[in-house]
Amino acid sequence: MLNPALAHIKVISFDLDDTLWNGTQVLMHAEKTMTSWMATHTPKISQQLTNNQLRQRKISFIKNNPHLRYQVSQARALFLANLFSEFEYPQAKELADQCFDVFYAARQQVTLFDDVKKVLSELNKHFKLIAITNGNANISAVGLDDYFDFCLNAEDFELPKPDIEIFEAALSQAGVSSEQCLHVGDHPVHDMQGAKEVGMLTCWLEDGRHAWQLPFSADLTIRHIREILPLMGYANKPV
Repeated sequence: MLNPALAHIKVISFDLDDTLWNGTQVLMHAEKTMTSWMATHTPKISQQLTNNQLRQRKISFIKNNPHLRYQVSQARALFLANLFSEFEYPQAKELADQCFDVFYAARQQVTLFDDVKKVLSELNKHFKLIAITNGNANISAVGLDDYFDFCLNAEDFELPKPDIEIFEAALSQAGVSSEQCLHVGDHPVHDMQGAKEVGMLTCWLEDGRHAWQLPFSADLTIRHIREILPLMGYANKPV
């Protein structure tokens, strides 16, 4: 039986990284792919900087350019252009664009958690599904565009989650009130606090990575994405 608190839900919103796949592993793979490309195409950098030094340089670059703090794609592309120019590579901007494209393509090579597509397919029969992410995943590139109506990326907004602007934009684009939307995510602050502040119902994917330190409880708590089905009224439907 459907949880009475969910009776009015028409839209289910999902975070992406660390909710539908392991975001850390994806980024580590993308970084490795990028540095392998650099070892071939910009070897002077690879010979003089370790991967950790390269990472620290990127962090420093963003600190010195605070307007890029939440623009993850633009920040990486500009950092690479600056780096290649520093090492006196001709056509540094063009090289940086190529390098970023390699990183970005690898960043879309995700391994979904077990049963994600089965769960999304089942939910998609009865609810509009949308995605809200602070990262730069592309739902088409990762193979999920058949399940989601749209995805909002924080890069297109002034501030990322938990700022309410991106949540309000999602509600407006989906054409529903906040009480008609359930947001599912792994991060207590970015996902649960942001959704709560705009009035959405909240479903916390508790994976052991983040301690709950908020003055409210999530409306629902799950440990695996498949657990959302019985909560939404699919107790007798196998995954």
